[in-house]
Amino acid sequence: MCSDVKYVSGDLNKNFMLDLKESWTYTCTKIVSKTETNTATAHGWSNGWDVFRKANATVVVGTPILPPLIHVVKVPNVFTLPAGGGTVTYLYKVTNPGTVPLSEVSIVDDKCTGLPGRVVGHPGDLNKNNLLESNETWQFTCQSKITQTTTSIGTAMGYANGLTASDFSPVTVLVDPPGFPNAGLPHERKSVAWSIAEIAGILGLISLAVVLKKRIV
Repeated sequence: MCSDVKYVSGDLNKNFMLDLKESWTYTCTKIVSKTETNTATAHGWSNGWDVFRKANATVVVGTPILPPLIHVVKVPNVFTLPAGGGTVTYLYKVTNPGTVPLSEVSIVDDKCTGLPGRVVGHPGDLNKNNLLESNETWQFTCQSKITQTTTSIGTAMGYANGLTASDFSPVTVLVDPPGFPNAGLPHERKSVAWSIAEIAGILGLISLAVVLKKRIV
């Protein structure tokens, strides 16, 4: 719903790459005449993969209601698994970037079942009021066994002033195909190793052909 999105700042070393410790800021300005909820999607590329995140924001027109906001970051304990797969533990960190406390905060995941609800007295709930405040971080975990490369999406939801806030965090865990060597190493390192092995094999075949030709002559 807002098409003129502009980069503002964040690329500290000016290398046009979003590094681990950087936070890039963009802005978009439009005239809003009625209450609306829009969705922003951020995309980035690494190692041939498109990683994306979606965030929703609501602007209320006509009444002095503060709309809620929620943010979730989902991180697996491993990003690659050997052939056959294994167990992955996902950690979800949920925060409130808005100004109104959120009630009934929950997490669901489209690929990880059995996700527990927040435990009462969770250390993230600093004042023990069961509301996600702007200065708090609530954490959830979920375990899942996967046997093939899997992209799963964690969704956080919370409520305030009769409105719903939601946020999505997708994560991909890679599973090596059967027979793939050096399982568990980053895939870019494996591809380099394979390339070296292939080149060495080709050179070996060429050398053997030269020797056989000399013997025949």
